[in-house]
Amino acid sequence: MEVFMRAAVVESPGAVPEPGELPEPEAVEGGEVVEVLAAGVHPVVRGLVSGRHYGSSGTWPQVPGVDAVARTAAGGLAYVGFATDPGGTFAERVAVRLSLPLPDDADPLTLAAGLNPGMSSWIPLRTHLRDPGQACVLVLGATGNAGRLAVQNCRALGVGRVLAAGRDPHALAATTELGATATVPLDPEALADAVGTHQPDLVLDYLWGPVAETVLAALGTRGLATAARPVTYVEIGSSAGATAAVPGGVLRSRAVTLVGSGAGSVTHEALVAGVTEYAGVLASGRFQVDAVAYPLDDVAAAWQDTSSSHRAVVVPPAGWSAQG
Repeated sequence: MEVFMRAAVVESPGAVPEPGELPEPEAVEGGEVVEVLAAGVHPVVRGLVSGRHYGSSGTWPQVPGVDAVARTAAGGLAYVGFATDPGGTFAERVAVRLSLPLPDDADPLTLAAGLNPGMSSWIPLRTHLRDPGQACVLVLGATGNAGRLAVQNCRALGVGRVLAAGRDPHALAATTELGATATVPLDPEALADAVGTHQPDLVLDYLWGPVAETVLAALGTRGLATAARPVTYVEIGSSAGATAAVPGGVLRSRAVTLVGSGAGSVTHEALVAGVTEYAGVLASGRFQVDAVAYPLDDVAAAWQDTSSSHRAVVVPPAGWSAQG
């Protein structure tokens, strides 16, 4: 007798996930089957099932979800990912190849909402800042979910100066309560002036596109005798545009390192170490992580919730089981 579970299914590129039934997963060698407690509806999740993301499988139907907080067969909490067929974590149970222990008292909703977006800045901050207390970090897109966590990550790591840039004036002003020492709107002239004044050592960019072009141009120097400090520019998201022109003069006039932050840009070992460390940070309860939970059967509503004020999180349906 085949056993079924509830899962979200996307039938075609661009379609909204709908609840359905799938056979129970089976563990692969080196993996395990876990019970999903909470899975975040991250931008990367939408990008993957639409086919636009570089990591998309290009096959449909598929189950959305890249990560989750889950209960293992041994009863412990774990952060899980790298799911096997049907390939996503928006399900009651999932077979995974990555399972990292979490603190027993951690809140699954907080970690599901915060780990993925928060890690996008945590790893670059840990990798590229040798002396955080003397550094200036510019966060582009500081009013979004990931941007607000980036500001808080800077505070947690003792960054001396944090310049937050965003479009919503009220949300931007609120970043000073999270750790920003200065703010600037995304107006090109104001942003260029702020970059020149604050001289960031590290840029965390969730926007790209024209915003990046403004900042990159402002990072350039004039005069052959100028010796500006090196700067690392980390491209994390592209909500303002998929491409950005990089002025050649900027790269010749200053030591600019342009890198990305994504699943393919770090080693597996660095990812595991980062998740383990950051999970403990989030579990401490010192961070503001805003999440709204949606039962799996309401996955369509979760999918359409793209608010920048919180992260939608899918949780399992209560009391559902089926056998056939």
